[in-house]
Amino acid sequence: ANRSYFYPSASLSTVLSNLIEMPKSIDFVKLYGSWAEVSSDLQPYQTSSYYENVGSFAGRTELSYPGVIVNPNIEPENSTSYELGLSSSFFKGRLKFDFTYYEVVDTNQIIDLPTSIASGFESRKVNGNEYTTNGYEIVLGGTPVRTDNFQWNSAINWSQLEKRITGIYGDQERYGNLYLDDRADSYYARVWQKSPDGKVILNDNGLPIRDNFQQNLGHTDPKWILGFQNSFKYKNMSLDIGIDGVWGGVMRSLTVEKMWWGGKHPYSTEFRDAEYAAGTPVYVPEGVNVVSGELVQDANGNVVSDNRVFKPNTTAVSWQTWSQNYPYRAQVTEAENKTFANVFDRSFFKLRSLVFKYDFTDLINIKGIKHFDMTFTGYNLLMWKEADIIDPDYGNDNNLQDPSTRYLGMGLNFKF
Repeated sequence: ANRSYFYPSASLSTVLSNLIEMPKSIDFVKLYGSWAEVSSDLQPYQTSSYYENVGSFAGRTELSYPGVIVNPNIEPENSTSYELGLSSSFFKGRLKFDFTYYEVVDTNQIIDLPTSIASGFESRKVNGNEYTTNGYEIVLGGTPVRTDNFQWNSAINWSQLEKRITGIYGDQERYGNLYLDDRADSYYARVWQKSPDGKVILNDNGLPIRDNFQQNLGHTDPKWILGFQNSFKYKNMSLDIGIDGVWGGVMRSLTVEKMWWGGKHPYSTEFRDAEYAAGTPVYVPEGVNVVSGELVQDANGNVVSDNRVFKPNTTAVSWQTWSQNYPYRAQVTEAENKTFANVFDRSFFKLRSLVFKYDFTDLINIKGIKHFDMTFTGYNLLMWKEADIIDPDYGNDNNLQDPSTRYLGMGLNFKF
């Protein structure tokens, strides 16, 4: 029973405008809904343990045994989705509106549950955790202008989704850093200790102190996604413009961290010359020092009591030492420090594509050539973004980021 699974689905739709008399301005209104269930399983050879040949030493074969306890009775993961939507058209196709709401419930998720290393293994495979995704999408399109020689078609797509953990294996309080009903894309990271009013706590040497508990710095998925397409046609020429982007969400940048560590960041020279000239550290970090008192926290990092007394920091530190610690060894948001931030708002909007085409067929009028047009194309031409240096469209910057690429091209199309 664990080696097979069923793929049932059902859908239903109705054209409401065929059932109810509507104004002439409404072409049609369609309602639809669907339900589906799918499953997935492990890769081959993951339901039983076996020794693996990892090479040889001194003429003898070396074998390795997996560090994960396999589960021969593991069940397939299951995903159940529901969708409801509306599709409509108005004014003889000049205006169109679509709306879709969906929910996806992922159950029986296969996870590697940590186990005591005294057992000789690192984890074991079990069925556990449930995730629920809710989202909706709106599409508005139409033809704002249409004449004998000119036509403008436009479409805008806006969508939003949230994925939450709605069940935890064994009814545990949390899974990793996530508590029940937390967003699955919550970004927990190691940060610097802060005073109750948000100031960075520094030690007697003027350097920051890392927090013992990871903190939630936001969500890696954007709040919403936008796409905007426009097509213009005038006689023998046409212009297509594509714009897209996202709003909200955070991303960590390893590229920025490494630039600070290696002295390649644009701001890394700010106090360097002054320090060389003085022959002694001149940079005094903004922050506070603990004068007296202590902070008591529970096992989850919640504050039990805090009677610490602080004073403003006055200790100067080496600029290189600060640059290789504060923006490199823990996560710093833009809200905490704009200059040294390595966690950024991933909001951006791009002029994704630009295509200009001209049809020369009637102009050249050469016998034997039925069609001839020339096309100029551009991709990734312009971008507005919140993040500094990096391209948030690239994705998560966890392994150094290559520069964004801009494409320009020209094409000729002949038909004989």
